[in-house]
Amino acid sequence: MSSLAADRSPHFSEMPRRGFTLLELLLTLAVLAAIASIAIPGASMLLGDRQLVRAGNQLQIEMTRMRVDAMRQGRVMMIEGMIDGNKLRTRPYFSQSDATEGITSGGTQTSLLTGADQATAVAMVVDETATKEIELDGDTLVQSVSVVSAARGFEIEQATQGDRGDGWSSPILFYPDGTTSTAAIVIAHSTLGRVVVKLRGITGDVTVSEVVP
Repeated sequence: MSSLAADRSPHFSEMPRRGFTLLELLLTLAVLAAIASIAIPGASMLLGDRQLVRAGNQLQIEMTRMRVDAMRQGRVMMIEGMIDGNKLRTRPYFSQSDATEGITSGGTQTSLLTGADQATAVAMVVDETATKEIELDGDTLVQSVSVVSAARGFEIEQATQGDRGDGWSSPILFYPDGTTSTAAIVIAHSTLGRVVVKLRGITGDVTVSEVVP
């Protein structure tokens, strides 16, 4: 009986179980570390590029909005950048002649002052509570702000010159007739390059360059 029971019992061939050796684990970790050393800097660079692109697009949208606000409100609007900082500010600038080519809420154009009246209009900064600060995306900074000098903006530039000591740039102006200053703002990242946001004065068109070293 015992032999019959033994014959009926299943026979299993025990397969030896083999684990990872310490050497194999170390080799695996070394390979993973090598892959990470290649992939992570590339991923960081892509993320940095996206920061610059987002900051450029952010400024492009803000400039477009300022141009529309200037036409709707019938007053000069302006943007200034904090050089080597991550902030810009927008604010209105008012003079009596701002309304000469303003756009009413109904979409019609106004013309209140002409000729000599415009030349003698007194300009002044008003409504400081309307000043708005914009913070750039990520670790990006305003590297430079270049504004093409024009007789039209000379008075405003002189009136705001006192702010330059605080690190603010020359103002970029948006006029009620839809034209603007001709300007370029360079937004930079300490290690990943820069983008240039350009504003064309005649058309008010805003463009953002590709990321460059």
